[in-house]
Amino acid sequence: MERTLMQRAGGQQLSSADRFGCAAAAGAVSALVASPTELIIIQQQKKSTRLLQEVKHFAASYPAHSAYRGLWPCVGRETLYAAGYLGLCPILYDKLKDSQHFKDSPASAMAIAGVVGGVFAASASHPFDTIKTRMQAAMYSKPEYLTWTSTAATIYKEGGVLNFWRGLLPRMTRIIAATFILINVRSTVVGYLEAQREPQQQLTAEQLLPELSQ
Repeated sequence: MERTLMQRAGGQQLSSADRFGCAAAAGAVSALVASPTELIIIQQQKKSTRLLQEVKHFAASYPAHSAYRGLWPCVGRETLYAAGYLGLCPILYDKLKDSQHFKDSPASAMAIAGVVGGVFAASASHPFDTIKTRMQAAMYSKPEYLTWTSTAATIYKEGGVLNFWRGLLPRMTRIIAATFILINVRSTVVGYLEAQREPQQQLTAEQLLPELSQ
């Protein structure tokens, strides 16, 4: 997505807002895969069933569209989650490592970007994850969890606004670690690809020199 936008922009670098938006859009699309797979995982954990056994039981017990139960909360979660670890984290890292304070300490820049991106991704997406999990765990057995709005209302009645962030700390710890690993892998891969691309560009320029001299 970022490459397509860069091509349309004439090869110019994308702004931070463009990169953040691309990450958020990618997250939203990923919910189409994440939502049904996580539903099966939740049902497996609830019933202690094997994968194939649960898939067969689910297909026999519910209509096909039920596979996407909890989709919209999942879209909200994945949008903010991806915006944090694929958007905010690398954007912040690029800005920090080029700044005067972190020019000689890229590891510190990477650590700060990983923590900030992870905290944002976890905190912003957690309420949507709470709603989605309740809906998928209950399926259609409890009327208070039939829709995402009724589920949100039930969660609020049980414990107020903070109830949406129950269980945040363990999830945040996991996401911060995952974000830190991601930015390290991303930095390594981008560096490798750029190193591979430079010799090809130089070779192309050398091939053009004879033509230009004629």
